[in-house]
Amino acid sequence: METANVKASVVKKLLNRIAGNPIINKELKGRMRGRQGFIIIAAYLGAISFFIALIYLLFTVDGSLSDSDPSFLQTMGKIIFSTVVLLELLMLGFIGPALTSGAISSERERKTIDLLRASLLSARSIVLGKLGSASAFLLLLVFTAIPIQSLAFFLGGVGAAEIIISTLMLVVTAVFFCSLGLFFSSMAQRTLIATVLSYSSILISLLAFVFFLFSIDILSIGNYGGVTPTPFDNFMTAAAWALLSTNPFFAAIMSEVLLVESQAIYTTSNIFFANSPLTLPLPWIIYLVFYVLLTGILVSLSIYFVSRPDR
Repeated sequence: METANVKASVVKKLLNRIAGNPIINKELKGRMRGRQGFIIIAAYLGAISFFIALIYLLFTVDGSLSDSDPSFLQTMGKIIFSTVVLLELLMLGFIGPALTSGAISSERERKTIDLLRASLLSARSIVLGKLGSASAFLLLLVFTAIPIQSLAFFLGGVGAAEIIISTLMLVVTAVFFCSLGLFFSSMAQRTLIATVLSYSSILISLLAFVFFLFSIDILSIGNYGGVTPTPFDNFMTAAAWALLSTNPFFAAIMSEVLLVESQAIYTTSNIFFANSPLTLPLPWIIYLVFYVLLTGILVSLSIYFVSRPDR
């Protein structure tokens, strides 16, 4: 009982500290009072609804929805749910850096960064305030798409594990992309430079993932030709699996496939590119751990750059 009271008090203090940050209050009020916030929400939900309607029409034209086979309806439900999650991951990558790439650099451009530093707010409060306001808006986008995801519940095929895993991935992804834009904003002197660096880093990471994916067969990673793999081979397989799992689309798709086919939630030995006896964590676990740590590093660096005097 005492432990529960201590946890409740800690959570209450944390919420009061977040709500008491003046930057979070200012940023959220300013964003929601203007048209931009509502335009982004409308465009976000409109894009997801368009693709879901397109999928529905494709199945309606060929008469597939007239089939009352429960297995088909469950498959349809999984397709809708997976499409919504993948679209959300894609759009969070576009919207997140746009919200924070000018958070600090715009203050430098307006010559107001010194006023923030001269205030009673610490560099930590400034960075966390900027990050908190942008993350709260992105989380609003994530949760506004839940009614669209609920269409899959009427058709079936979506379990509680899939909902929890996808929500965790979306939340971590939203905070990470905001911290990425904030990091470049705290480092750059101009908003344009911070924006270009933010989207360039995302594009480079996607290109590197595609290159690495095609390099797996060329380098014969995990293809041992029936020979018992050596410890080095197992290390290379585990490293390749970990690197692939840092991509949001790979992590989401492979976690869903393994969850459906192998009923695996935490670990698996069914690695698609390797014939290895290794038992490795599912991609969604690696993805969450990696991006939580990376977000912490980016936020710490942002605090350092904000506290450092401009040259």
